[in-house]
Amino acid sequence: MNVLVLTEEVWNDKIYPGNVMTNWLSGFSGTLANLYLASGEPDNLCCSRYFQITDRMALESLITRKGTGKWLITRRFGTANHYPELKGKKLHLKGDKTRGYKPLKAVLGGPLRLCRDQVWLRSDFKGSLLMDFLEDFRPEVIFSLRFYSRRMLYMERLLHSVTGAPVIVFTGDDEYSLRQLNISPFYWCRKLLFRKDLRKTAPVYAKYLTLSERQSRQMEEELGVSAGVLRKGGSFEGYREKPAAGPIRIVYAGRLYCNRKKTLAAIAKAISLINRNEVLMTLEIYTKEKLTQKERKHLHDERSVFLKSFVSPESLEEIYQAADVALLAESFDLKNKLLTKYSFSTKIVDCLASSCAVLAVGPYENEGIRYLKKNKAAICIGSPENIYPVLSRLAGHRDKIELYRRRAWELGRKEHQEEKIRGELEEVLKEAVKE
Repeated sequence: MNVLVLTEEVWNDKIYPGNVMTNWLSGFSGTLANLYLASGEPDNLCCSRYFQITDRMALESLITRKGTGKWLITRRFGTANHYPELKGKKLHLKGDKTRGYKPLKAVLGGPLRLCRDQVWLRSDFKGSLLMDFLEDFRPEVIFSLRFYSRRMLYMERLLHSVTGAPVIVFTGDDEYSLRQLNISPFYWCRKLLFRKDLRKTAPVYAKYLTLSERQSRQMEEELGVSAGVLRKGGSFEGYREKPAAGPIRIVYAGRLYCNRKKTLAAIAKAISLINRNEVLMTLEIYTKEKLTQKERKHLHDERSVFLKSFVSPESLEEIYQAADVALLAESFDLKNKLLTKYSFSTKIVDCLASSCAVLAVGPYENEGIRYLKKNKAAICIGSPENIYPVLSRLAGHRDKIELYRRRAWELGRKEHQEEKIRGELEEVLKEAVKE
């Protein structure tokens, strides 16, 4: 079975969402190729054939009316080289010239995204090197990892029209719901245009996969598509007891966007109060986010709370092994609460597999925290007012840590084994080809 994986970002195991794609497709029994819409060279353990189209290439295609692109192949996974059979064919874009786009994006925001959408929707890649790539690979099914992107919808329709292959789509975003809080007219313009494009694209979907059961039901009702749930897998080997000794060590690892840093600051304040007389509990925050001096002051006091630099997955695994509690934090403010209500963070599975008890702090409307609470697999705190009382009780009843460590491991072993998730995804792909 030939599967064409369509992604917005480069497939790199070291960054999200490339590492999630590898989590799903490691050991895949068929053949994979990847079409991606970003700069950079791929580095993963699953795929060896690639075709790259960047924003600059799309703009060049619009101006010259000639489709451009870059065909890559790896002689071994993780080492990219130009496709050996393309001698004499011009490969546009010799280097990465899209890095200057990021500061511009931060300044212009919504208007820039609308302009980028128009560039892609008006570009024409038929008759280009992309068609040769598709003819060479002959995909039987297309697996699209999409995050609220009109250009991805455009590429899904294009690939389906050219190859006739069914499309399996995965999204982790609340793409369709209008229950959001945003005052930007550009946001709402793009949202409404996206909904229109999504309804236009829906007929090509063989399966619409999401992180949330609520969202999958909504998409079945709104779009009339077959929907399901796909989540990250983890490794859950034999359970090992790990008695907590000394101050309770809580670890948070990940990004601080969507105002998560405010939730972490509230947790840090509560821990500082608990530690008034002696240090009973500590919080370590591992992140690559840049913070202001004021933000750092709330998240690093060198006694109860420690702000540390980003670490590799291998190093984080060792840190978790020495810790007591793995922390999942989501924002309580209304805007981000609505924005992330269908979110099921990939960190949830990392926390379940961490060998720690799981502490989930965030609104119960959040799909991930709702899931952990329903399965009694984490110590859940659903409002800022309860952070101090719950953590104070935990400091006085350390036996809870071992109880929730076991519950987290048992849920992970039952629902999130890597082999189980991979088997379910491969079955969905095979079923689409068969139909």
